[in-house]
Amino acid sequence: MPCYNEEAGLVSTVSTVLGKLQCLRNEGKIAEESAMLFSDDGSRDATWSIIESAHKKYTEEVKAVKLAANCGKEYALWAGIMEARMHADVVVCMDADLQFDIEAIDEFLALHAQGYELVYGIKKTRGAEPIYKRIFSGLFYSLMGCLGSPIQKNHTDYCLMARQVCDALAEYGETNLIFRGLLKQLGFKQCPCYFEVKDREAGQSHFSPIKLINLSLDAITSFSIAPLRFIVFIGSAVFLVGLAMIIWTISDAFKGITPSGYATLVCSLWFLGGLGMVCLGVVGEYLGKLYMEAKKRPRYYISSKLL
Repeated sequence: MPCYNEEAGLVSTVSTVLGKLQCLRNEGKIAEESAMLFSDDGSRDATWSIIESAHKKYTEEVKAVKLAANCGKEYALWAGIMEARMHADVVVCMDADLQFDIEAIDEFLALHAQGYELVYGIKKTRGAEPIYKRIFSGLFYSLMGCLGSPIQKNHTDYCLMARQVCDALAEYGETNLIFRGLLKQLGFKQCPCYFEVKDREAGQSHFSPIKLINLSLDAITSFSIAPLRFIVFIGSAVFLVGLAMIIWTISDAFKGITPSGYATLVCSLWFLGGLGMVCLGVVGEYLGKLYMEAKKRPRYYISSKLL
């Protein structure tokens, strides 16, 4: 469970997950030594202190790793998976705010028992969220579909992975991590599991519109080169229009027609200038990703572990 500044609801989360673990043990669905593992993304509030207290009280059931800095949810999730795969046959990823229905774990485990190595959660509904998120999400998934991205609509980080899936993920060395997209690319025997989204009981989401836009740009540029091909299409179209204008202008000149159209010329210059800047921006986004990947910097550092 990745978490960042979740002090408001973390005590309740620990209690709820402990209860769920006990129920699953009693039903024989998980091993006695099964546990929860928090991945603290460099929280600035009392999140880590609460986790430490819970670990002291429930040493065998509450585990944790703490990132040295706030690196982002994708990195915190990745750090947790990389640690969990060293101790578990099966890893379930979910948010620490428990908005994802924890009872869906039963169905995850049932599907795993049928031979599925990867079970990924799909939201049945989006729950209570701001209208801008609903609109933005709809546009994002529509765009990703048009670009041929593997990310499925309403796909979440809530999933079950067998150890071999986690080991396969460990082979990916890229800096720009988009967890949901990588999962779909892995292969293995996989299937979706639909679940309900609950309202937050405490705290608030830390995903601002800016963070959502940045995540979307990372998702688009990490799994598709369609924007670059679209630039080629636009450039070809503009070239053909320009060629037609040249032929038209030369034809008028031979006919003795005086060229005119100051307003048309100015609008064309503004349009082409803006179009050129947009195209450079798209290319720059891909170059920026290459630059970050080429430096081969560590994704994160773990400053503390409670295991």
